Amino acid sequence: SAEGLTVYTTYRIVQEQYGSAYAQEHYVRRWQQAVDDYYQDFYVRFPEYLEMLPPEKQTEITNRSSYVRQYCEMPLKIWKAEKLVGGEAAMDQILKQLFQRELDPAYPYLSYEDFLDACGLTEEDLNLE
Repeated sequence: SAEGLTVYTTYRIVQEQYGSAYAQEHYVRRWQQAVDDYYQDFYVRFPEYLEMLPPEKQTEITNRSSYVRQYCEMPLKIWKAEKLVGGEAAMDQILKQLFQRELDPAYPYLSYEDFLDACGLTEEDLNLE
């Protein structure tokens, strides 16, 4: 998601400005905690119960889950990809190539599959434990 890439980029700026320890504590650790909490959430583990709730409650829970997936899980996956591709310089080169690619006017967006392909990774490689 664009949000995930934006949050990851912000992490990188903060890391440069305030150091790795600060960035780890205020970004990576918090992303991981939010993702861990998300996967322990009752409605994530038992989605059939979510369907039993009133529509407005379903929307509230789904929106909260969407936030975690976009703003915590996705930057954490990009951070993990950075480690797997060989570090920040390698990730910078991959992102540079992705954003300088020839755009398809019918679908000009960067997909998750585009990102994985550019990194030489699979979805499984970025699974979070």
